Amino acid sequence: MDKDFKPKARFHHMYRNIIVALIALLIIAGGIYGGRELSWKEIAADEVAVVVNNLTGGIKLINRAGAVLYYPFIQDIYVLDKREQVLKMTSAEIDEKHPQGNPLTIKTIDGGDVVLDLQIQYMLKPEFAMFIVQNTGVGDVFKRKWLYDYARTVCYYNFGELTLGEFPIASKRDVKAQKAREEMNKMLDPHGLYVTSINLSDYRYYREYAEKIQERRLADKEVEEQKTRASAAMENQRRVVVEETKKLEVEVARFRGECDKRIMDARGSSEAKKQDADAYIIQKRYEADAEFERLAKQADAVLATVKAEAEGIKALRIALEGDGGRNLVRLEYAKRLKQAIVRSTPIIRQGIETPQSIQRFKYIEDAPKIDYMFPEPPDAALVSPLKPGPDKSP
Repeated sequence: MDKDFKPKARFHHMYRNIIVALIALLIIAGGIYGGRELSWKEIAADEVAVVVNNLTGGIKLINRAGAVLYYPFIQDIYVLDKREQVLKMTSAEIDEKHPQGNPLTIKTIDGGDVVLDLQIQYMLKPEFAMFIVQNTGVGDVFKRKWLYDYARTVCYYNFGELTLGEFPIASKRDVKAQKAREEMNKMLDPHGLYVTSINLSDYRYYREYAEKIQERRLADKEVEEQKTRASAAMENQRRVVVEETKKLEVEVARFRGECDKRIMDARGSSEAKKQDADAYIIQKRYEADAEFERLAKQADAVLATVKAEAEGIKALRIALEGDGGRNLVRLEYAKRLKQAIVRSTPIIRQGIETPQSIQRFKYIEDAPKIDYMFPEPPDAALVSPLKPGPDKSP
């Protein structure tokens, strides 16, 4: 066992206390010095700040308005503008590098040269501020490194797809500007930039191109006028055709209506005649049935009459076969005698008138009276009504 162990432990404890005291003194001295050198910076609402720690290499994003405290020797602060900004590439942008201005000269698809004055509006994305400071640099370096080169390249081949004759058409220029903006946003999005619009403020040709284009415009205008006239003539022709077609349709409809009316009248007349014929047939049928019934009844009556007469004749025949026949003869004979006219002629014999006829037929007055309406029955005794009376002759 080491006898000097305790003294060594005591020295070690002493050294540790001395080191802690020195560190504390240094911290106090640094705080006093840092407090004397502490600075601040005002951040506007349209700005974003990036604070870089030079000792640790840490980066802090400050995306708010207000004052930011920092140590100038230990920390660096970089402020970036997040407002909508404009990158001008026009003939008016004259500087040492561009004494003739900074427009974009393109070649069209048909081989013509066109000078464009462009104004590109863009914004910086605040959440990409640290990335821009680390990879692009501070200040306006990102404009030269990303925005300017991309803008000239993309606009060159997009507007170059037009022809010289299509540049005066604003709608086609707008389509190309929109297409160029979309392509630039795809390329600049990883770098924290966003293009809001691309404005073509002016375009120019060479003088020869301008003269040819003016001539072409006049020719196109004449062609448009001719097309307008042709269109007006075609429209007039179409209108005339429509009017005549309408008139034809009206006439056809009127004629069709008349035909339909006549057909309906004919159908109505035929229907009326058919009904009259049916009524006449029914009437004649009823009349025929009535006549048939009448004739049938008449025939039945005649038949009954004839049958009755036949029965009477038959009965008469039967009656005449006996004494009834003789009585009937008597009856007829009596009827004839009743209607007979008897005249007498006096006979003169030797100058003496003798009324013979009166004496001869006087017996008639004395004869029995016979009721001719009720003759005697057949079995009565045959007594002649002409039985002579007593002989009164001399």
